[in-house]
Amino acid sequence: MMKAITKTIFLLLFSLLLVQCRKEQVPEPIPNSSRIEVINNEIPYVTERFFRIGYTLKLWEFGKDGLIPKKITILDAGSGETLLEISENEMPPIILEPLPPLPYFVWDTLDHYYISIQVPVPLTHARPHLIKHVLTFRDSINHLDVTMEGGFFNPRIDESPVVISSPVKGDNWLFVSQSTMGYHFFVLLFLNGQMWRPERFAFDNAQMDDQLTNILNGDPAVNESYFNYGDTLYAVAGGKVVKLRDGRAENHGDTRDVPINSIDEYAGNYLILDLGNENYACYGHIMPGSFFVGEGDSVSEGDPVARLGNSGNSGMPHLHFQVVDRPDFLFSQGVPFVLKRYLKINEFDPQGNLLNPPRELIYHSMMEERSVIGF
Repeated sequence: MMKAITKTIFLLLFSLLLVQCRKEQVPEPIPNSSRIEVINNEIPYVTERFFRIGYTLKLWEFGKDGLIPKKITILDAGSGETLLEISENEMPPIILEPLPPLPYFVWDTLDHYYISIQVPVPLTHARPHLIKHVLTFRDSINHLDVTMEGGFFNPRIDESPVVISSPVKGDNWLFVSQSTMGYHFFVLLFLNGQMWRPERFAFDNAQMDDQLTNILNGDPAVNESYFNYGDTLYAVAGGKVVKLRDGRAENHGDTRDVPINSIDEYAGNYLILDLGNENYACYGHIMPGSFFVGEGDSVSEGDPVARLGNSGNSGMPHLHFQVVDRPDFLFSQGVPFVLKRYLKINEFDPQGNLLNPPRELIYHSMMEERSVIGF
């Protein structure tokens, strides 16, 4: 029974779609590859398995031409090797007009489409110096498949991400939506002529029991049922507390029962540390009244700063953590980071089964989303 519950919980947190393969006609090429542009060319980062290259494709409004995206093929332009193939069933969200409304401001009007992509290059492979794209569409007007080649760019393979320590300690942690093209990575905010991507490298987290079978024991509507609730959060590096918000009520477990009345309340109670070099560590959804520090305080790496809670836009107790380039949770640009050290304890496969690999200490790396880790 517990094993079935574990798989159900894991699949809810880490849903992956199966690639569906079928034989297709040879697509017709279409001209004007300049309509595929790479923007937000991020500094790549390493996990225990991949060298991950993140960026955004800025595309013309192809839907107005009757084109339906079917496949994105990403290639090493030097070797011709396929680095990643994204089928229509795996397609990341396409950000386009109209944007979902929020009551706090009016979004800019978009005249392009945007797709955020993260290419996982195995650590055993050579790092590509030039990448290109082949986009396959279904032309719904002429009833045939067409392709466009473009989006050439040079990954920033000689640059390194920020290195920090972990904001949590202990064992059996899952970092969710990190090292994926999931819900943090594709967030783009368009306001006052600016495009912000604050959550690009953010993670949420959950903690499992020693059997790695569950993330809570008891009523899911009660915060204290979750193993991570109330855990101490730590400074990831030396720095200064530049912003702190406290006094906001918590949701009860998975109920999302506390209303949000401003854009700032999405992060709940939160803390922002200035790490220097225009890098800011953001801790969200903190337990009210749990801060060990105040605005203006200086901290050293490893100092306690607060306790993990369930405030703001949160569906269960967890830490939302990100590094950005300015002291703002939303109107900032996400900065890639890796951890100085973590212990890989175990790993789940896409179906939620434990793979039981040997325990391994990993240095200057992030983890893959299905890794169970400790500090």
